[in-house]
Amino acid sequence: MSHAPGSECGNVVTLEGGHRQAADIERRVGTAIAACQTFLVVRILSVLLFVSLLPARLPSVVLTLDSTHAVQLPLGGLDRGTVLVAVAAVSVVELDLVYRLADRRRVARFGVLLIEACAIVLTTIALAYGASLAALPLVAAAGATCVLLLNQVRWAFRLQPRQRTLAGHQQGGTFAGYAAPALNCPRTPQHVGYQVRRPEGWKPQAPPSAPPRAEMRNDYHVPSRSVNAASGWPSGSSRPRG
Repeated sequence: MSHAPGSECGNVVTLEGGHRQAADIERRVGTAIAACQTFLVVRILSVLLFVSLLPARLPSVVLTLDSTHAVQLPLGGLDRGTVLVAVAAVSVVELDLVYRLADRRRVARFGVLLIEACAIVLTTIALAYGASLAALPLVAAAGATCVLLLNQVRWAFRLQPRQRTLAGHQQGGTFAGYAAPALNCPRTPQHVGYQVRRPEGWKPQAPPSAPPRAEMRNDYHVPSRSVNAASGWPSGSSRPRG
């Protein structure tokens, strides 16, 4: 339990509430990123399965935009093995980016969003042509994209690793500037000095010569206290009369 003066109780309560809120936000962001990683892994595996079920030779696909415009995808004549190798290579790169999402790398987030945008377009086209298996990767890709576009998740990726102190989990010990010295450690002497600003043209002058020290004189004579053996009084002094 921490003790604080009465004047600092308000600051302590505010700091504890701020740390608690930051820890809650960090926990929610971590949960969202874990869910996004699950979506992406499901999407990658489902696409690899979908590509393995394609025919040996892909047919040419023509997209009709309107009555006068049509787009033909360059898929005619491609081998299924070639497509599978290309998709597997992209999947390996994306899996590395998915792993980097836990480290809040901005490059990983942008790369995943770019690849997932292309995956959404391709799975939507496949679903429009009657491939019902494309619904699973489409939902997974859309879910991962929506999670990465959330406000808190987006700002968590914009913060640098050295600035992300939301939850307060940092490695290392106490900063030496705020730590009390050991009891058996002697304190080093501190050299204190000052400097006087001198005007321009100032020349150092010799210090004035001090007058010679006068010898101490004793103008009062104090008789010696030699004790008289007979009377017990000092010699040269008269015994007081009673």
